[in-house]
Amino acid sequence: MKFKLISCNVFKREIEYAAARTKHECEIEFLELGEHARPSKLREMLQQRIDAAEGCDAVLLGYGLCGRATDGLAARNRPVVLPRSHDCCGILLGSRKRFEELFRDMPSTPFSSVGYIEHGEYYFADGEMMFGDSYAALVEQYGEDNARYIYEAMHPKLDGEYQPVCFISMPEIPCAEALGKCRARAEEEGRPFRRLDGDIRLIRMLLDGDWPAGEFLVLRPGETSRQTGDWDEILKAVPGGQS
Repeated sequence: MKFKLISCNVFKREIEYAAARTKHECEIEFLELGEHARPSKLREMLQQRIDAAEGCDAVLLGYGLCGRATDGLAARNRPVVLPRSHDCCGILLGSRKRFEELFRDMPSTPFSSVGYIEHGEYYFADGEMMFGDSYAALVEQYGEDNARYIYEAMHPKLDGEYQPVCFISMPEIPCAEALGKCRARAEEEGRPFRRLDGDIRLIRMLLDGDWPAGEFLVLRPGETSRQTGDWDEILKAVPGGQS
């Protein structure tokens, strides 16, 4: 089979690893990580690329719900497939179950990966991208004392402590340099640091055409994705135009 894959470049290394090992032909297009900051714009970009895809059996998306960016996407002439995941953290961990075990009580825990470090970010936290120079920019604009106040208001502590920054590493992807940079950033901000083992299984399953209904949403032509508000299902398929 031939697939068209549209993905956030946070998964670039993992996807290139999986693409080299799948039996299917896969045309890959990466979009910038920073597009997550504008979910409505990202949704438009994804829909444009879905509509423009030609000569493939299915369009694959390397995205989760991602701030509702994939809520309301329509499949036109071919299936559209994406993981049932709230965000890239669940995809990097390899399953919703593992994400739930680690983060259900602390869903805003900052997390990072090789892709976050290599594409200019340090970690994702509290629904926003935290650029490596974000605190420095606050200091420059407001001064040290005011910057610390603003930063702490934006990133509240849990039981008097900052939530740890979690770096998700894949056994298949070299990460020593990226991990070191992330650890240094966490220490600079006074945050605990934790390394978690990732799992490339969802990315490999996506590219291998292995899409069990419990882990992937498959939109058939004429169907549209809709957020469910449910922790497990996350997204569902509805006839085009329905809610």
